[in-house]
Parts: sequence; structure tokens; C-alpha cells
Amino acid sequence: MSESRDLHLEAFPLQAGELNLLPINGDHVEPMLRIMSSGGVYEGLASIPRKPDLPFAQDRVAELCQQIEENRLLQLVAEYEGVIVGTIGLGLNWKHRHGGLGYQLDKPYRGRGFASRMLQKIVDHGFDQMELNRIWAETFVDNSASSSLLRRNGFEFEGVKREAWFKDGQYLDADTWSLIASDPRPWKKNRIMNDDV
Repeated sequence: MSESRDLHLEAFPLQAGELNLLPINGDHVEPMLRIMSSGGVYEGLASIPRKPDLPFAQDRVAELCQQIEENRLLQLVAEYEGVIVGTIGLGLNWKHRHGGLGYQLDKPYRGRGFASRMLQKIVDHGFDQMELNRIWAETFVDNSASSSLLRRNGFEFEGVKREAWFKDGQYLDADTWSLIASDPRPWKKNRIMNDDV
């Protein structure tokens, strides 16, 4: 294994079905505000206010871009028919070769398989290009949609982190999930089976 800390941004944009995945930049403030304000996004995250505003979105995008420049984060936006519909990222720990996964999808675009396509592409990029060994995610225990997404895509449930997050005046438990580079990736198996037909 190399000691590389390269995000391999030259690989972008990546095609993920009908989606184009590309690194976030300063032009994505308004779409990020729309996505963060979309129904259900606040409920699934501990890191945004209930009603994000333009200054918050500007600061957030600037912070994400800075972390990309420092090779601490790979943050992508998903474009569908010219519209930014979602975002997905990996917060990186290069020493231990793992990335923490986070994602958001605008409500009108849910239920179309976009979240799975985004997740599969960033996981493939993280393992195959960036040489990560582990990709993990945390979900609030009542976030069944996110848990289902991770389970469908081969992530293993590791357990519950009790009272891991403080939000809206209360402590919340978080489910932890992971996928290891040597684990099977269900979408790869399905792709091989489809190619054989």
C-alpha cells in the first residue's frame, strides 16, 4: 500500500448512471442551500441548523472547498439534467486509511436510485483510486431510509453508539456501519451478472 494522500480529482467528473459527480466548488452555494433546506435533511444530520440561510451555505461550501484543498475531504455534488440534486463526501483519516461517509439528496429526487449510485461511485473511488481500507457511516437510529441504503449496498451494521450526538436539546443514539475494501460490493456482482446475460 502506498502512502499517497491523493484525492485523484483528475478522475472527475464521474458518471453514475444518469448522474454526473464532480467536486464541490464555490458555484454550488445556492444548490447546497436548497439541498440542506430540503425536507428530511435536517432530521438526518447533526451539523446543520434547522433553517440554513445563505451565509451559512456560503461558509459551509467555503469550508468544504478548503478541506478538499487540504486533502482532508472528498466532497462531490451530483448533477442530473443540469441540476445539482445531491451531495456525497468522505471525511478522510489518511493515517488509518478510512473515510467517513455523508450524503444528502434533494427530496424531489429521492426514490430514483440516485443515492445508491452516488454511494457506489464514491465507495469505488475511495477503495480503488484513493486506496482506503475502510469506509464508515453513522445514522441516527430512527433514520430507516439511510440504514436501508447502507444495508442494500453491502455495509455491515457494527452497533449503536449510545447518546453520540446532541441535537435539539437531547442526546441521540447513532447506528454505525462500515464497508472494508476486501468486502464484496453488491453492485459489482450485479454488474458482472448483467454483463453475462
